[in-house]
Amino acid sequence: MQTSQRLRWIVVFTLMVLFDVWISPLPAQSPRTRLGVGLHTSDGDSDKLLPKDRETKEEQKGPVDDSPAAELHRQGVEALDKGETEAAVALLSRAIQLDPKYAPAYCDRGLALIMIGELDKAVADLSMAIRLDPRGARSYFNRGFARFQQGELEKAVADYTEAIRLHSGYAEAYRDRGYVRMLQGDMANALADLNFAIRLAPKDPAAYTSRGKAWCEIGQWDSAIADYSTAIQLDPKRAETWCDRAEAKTMQGDYLEALADAEQALKLAPQDPANHFTRGFAYLKNGEPDKSMADFNGAIRLDPQFGEAYRERGRCRMIQKNLDAALADLNKAIELVPNDYEAFCCRGRVYRQTGDQEKAMSDFDQAVKLNGAFAEAYFQRAAMFAARREFERALADYKQVIRIDPNVADRTKDRARLEAEKTERAALAEQLESLLSKNKTDAQIHSRQGATLHKDGDLDGAIVEYNKALDLYPRMAEVYYNRGLAYRKKGQLPQAVADYTQAIRLDPKYVAAYANRGFAYYKQGAFDRALADFNKILQLDPANVDAKKSRETILKLQAGGD
Repeated sequence: MQTSQRLRWIVVFTLMVLFDVWISPLPAQSPRTRLGVGLHTSDGDSDKLLPKDRETKEEQKGPVDDSPAAELHRQGVEALDKGETEAAVALLSRAIQLDPKYAPAYCDRGLALIMIGELDKAVADLSMAIRLDPRGARSYFNRGFARFQQGELEKAVADYTEAIRLHSGYAEAYRDRGYVRMLQGDMANALADLNFAIRLAPKDPAAYTSRGKAWCEIGQWDSAIADYSTAIQLDPKRAETWCDRAEAKTMQGDYLEALADAEQALKLAPQDPANHFTRGFAYLKNGEPDKSMADFNGAIRLDPQFGEAYRERGRCRMIQKNLDAALADLNKAIELVPNDYEAFCCRGRVYRQTGDQEKAMSDFDQAVKLNGAFAEAYFQRAAMFAARREFERALADYKQVIRIDPNVADRTKDRARLEAEKTERAALAEQLESLLSKNKTDAQIHSRQGATLHKDGDLDGAIVEYNKALDLYPRMAEVYYNRGLAYRKKGQLPQAVADYTQAIRLDPKYVAAYANRGFAYYKQGAFDRALADFNKILQLDPANVDAKKSRETILKLQAGGD
């Protein structure tokens, strides 16, 4: 299910008095990812520049209001509000000439320099603002944003953290730190930051959009769609959020609803290539390659450097058996985005169809190298090994597929609406499942040995046996669950959560796994995720007393109760 992404780190849009920044990180499973992150602080109005009279008290320093520097600073901020960035830089520079120690002018000129892409100069100005006023939370926030644009993620997190230390209610700093942590792969802390940002500023649509993206990163499409829906309620005219929700609905399999959202995004922003791309992707997943081709053509016409659009158009051409044109598109996609593992996998499939098995295997190898959690590349490589009758290697790759996507065999029938692909995939999955099933008896022996050691208190020995069982037959939900229990007893909560999650993916009605994962989330302070697990238990078992009590406890904590 995984796809590649645009690798244009940041594009800054200036729309009237709103400043929105959209970033394309490396998503886990989405074809095109953009996320709103604020440029500047505000009191709940996340994207607008913060006028001087709305700053925190600790930042109201410098000359008195009627001084020449303060007046020029005020005019500079007004220019920024209007999107007149170059005029703002000129006015703020004049303010600094009048008073070289006026920290707010450096802070806002730093912001203006960010807007025109002068990141090094922006960092210099913001660093000067911090030296002049070390308690200026806004300066740390803006410098964090500049460093974020430069790709200096650790330094960005440090600046956001300092802004939060200086101003504990800084919702935007929590929001943007959460987003950067998500880029770093620190999902637990990212979600914690985003949850807190939303509690501080429940009407900030960008916070919900950011958290929606975080849910997408871990494949929790329902939660992502819920957050995008809230963001749309708060700001229904933001095309990008409609587009994001369309993308999430596509990945969830709700293609018709995704198409409706994509249509709305296009009504609001018909010249945005991402909206054409997202509708095209939904058409493709819905089994309508001709319509998707038209949209990918439109996306490329609007943005000739849109790597994923070439990739998906290449996929369409592969489906239509126009293999030479497909190769041309996929070569272009890889040229534009050299680490697009999805493009390598797709090109490998084209090479396989043309009979160039060596190039096909090379591309599947490269896809796995670029993303070791990409199930489709393992599946395609397993197909090649099986065709060569290298069944042990095929089975090794298929085990990886199951660990990444446990229900792959059950879902192959619905993977695509094109009969030829369904038949091919289903036949391969059946063959590999047959090979895998031969290991089940031996796996059960190791599972029982692990359970015995577990009961005797030998947790390390139990984990070794559980590992052997899962290496032989990775479809045993109860073994993941038991290994999760062993990790929890050892105090290794992240590993326990991972195992409970895998047990749930194999058995979506595994109440005990939801309960223990909910408890682990609770211990980690991830109350929203714990609450979601206990709510799920009550959906499966409405009379579950323990889940009701746990749910009540978390709700009281979230409400500030004892």
